[in-house]
Amino acid sequence: MSWRLLLAACLALALVFAVRWMLPSDRSPSALPNLPDARLNYTLSDFTARFTDEEGQVELLVSGPRLEHDSATRVATLNQPRFHVEPDGGNWRGRAEQARFDRNDEVLLLEGNVVLTQSHSDGEVSVTGEALQHDRLARTIASDQAVEIERPGTWLRAGGLMIRLDQDLIELSKNVQATIQVDRSDSTDGDRPAGPRAGDRADGGAGR
Repeated sequence: MSWRLLLAACLALALVFAVRWMLPSDRSPSALPNLPDARLNYTLSDFTARFTDEEGQVELLVSGPRLEHDSATRVATLNQPRFHVEPDGGNWRGRAEQARFDRNDEVLLLEGNVVLTQSHSDGEVSVTGEALQHDRLARTIASDQAVEIERPGTWLRAGGLMIRLDQDLIELSKNVQATIQVDRSDSTDGDRPAGPRAGDRADGGAGR
């Protein structure tokens, strides 16, 4: 091998290492999609992001008119977000005044007049509160602040909430209160009046 060929090989290897070093360090499956280098401050308009799992299934769709990224904290803030959690699964839709993405983990923080809804054949389940967080890795939607839940014939209030997406289960905690409207008209022994459904938990959890 001539010295010129050896020198060319060494230069090519050095170039590979240099390019790799210059690439952003957060180019991993957990990095927030469609965002520039995390070391920069920037603002994006008409932002839309699509999160998928390892099998390509959509886990989260989120959009908003303005996103601002802080390079010091690696947190991206989205104004007036609209989001859709697991379109082919839990199918929760919602909105809030603000959403925050921490690029160091997989958590979406929703703040300010948060509204989360899920449609069913007999009506809509609605969750409202001041703060919710969606953890994609744990596959949960949770809050440690007061929330209210409404569905046809039922109103619930609690100081804490946990939605387990895999089980499609809502668990409530901390001073759970409930108002249930029971329709006894036209009820027979074979008909169940409106009220808590099978799967509802007396210990502060409510299933679908």
